Amino acid sequence: MDQTELVKQIAEQVLAGDCPLPFGICDFKQILPCLECRAKQRIPQKAASVLVCLFPYYTGEPLEKNISRYAMVTDYHIVAGEYLQRFCERLRCLFPQNSFEPFTDNSPIREVEAAFYAGLGRRGQNGLLIHPEYGSYLFIGEVVTDLVLKTDQPMQPENCISCGKCLSACPQKALQKDGSIQLDKCRSHITQKKGELTPWEEKQIKDGGLIWGCDICNDVCPMNQKAKKLTPIPEFRDSSVSVFDKESAQKLLNNRAFNYRGKKTILRNISLLEDR
Repeated sequence: MDQTELVKQIAEQVLAGDCPLPFGICDFKQILPCLECRAKQRIPQKAASVLVCLFPYYTGEPLEKNISRYAMVTDYHIVAGEYLQRFCERLRCLFPQNSFEPFTDNSPIREVEAAFYAGLGRRGQNGLLIHPEYGSYLFIGEVVTDLVLKTDQPMQPENCISCGKCLSACPQKALQKDGSIQLDKCRSHITQKKGELTPWEEKQIKDGGLIWGCDICNDVCPMNQKAKKLTPIPEFRDSSVSVFDKESAQKLLNNRAFNYRGKKTILRNISLLEDR
């Protein structure tokens, strides 16, 4: 068994819920330049390969929800971080001469591009990766290593069907045709802002009906309609909460994605919806 086959075998064993998680490999050079962030200093010298894993989070259609689907479940930084750390520990034992550094979200790696080049999905007009089975309801994690491995091939066609539904459905046209986002118009971004909001921003949260995030561009995507396979990750399935009030938000604050903004932000948003 060569090195690449061994790495993929370990991924299948360690990066798994009820079944192996989508996994692929791309060349480090394919995702250059890296993003500027504090974590960039952890990239191994002579980085050669990026090991990419998808963490699907779709838990089904709730009867009622007041929060984005990705925030219903345990904070993916915690879950994906633990999976990737176990993966790295196994790899370090097998390849003691090589370096393996895990990253999730706050990453110098352009994650959608890395996942695309690793053969894990197509690029969507909304800037998200679209996987054939899990759609765009997924998180992306990666491990950067100086181990030289065989790479996977991108899916063909490279992009989504470019129907434009996500662009036209975005309430304030925050999504741009080039895949960028005008954050000041994005409802998801507005729900995450600290401090006092403008009357217009408050209205966006009230009209959106969610205390955190926005699912519109995901929900209108035709490629997502046939790709709603439930997450195989038990930590996500077992923790899903679709409706939060002030009590439950504070109780679960430490293990939810909205924790990084502190309780004042999420409690402010809950109050705004209560005042509609």
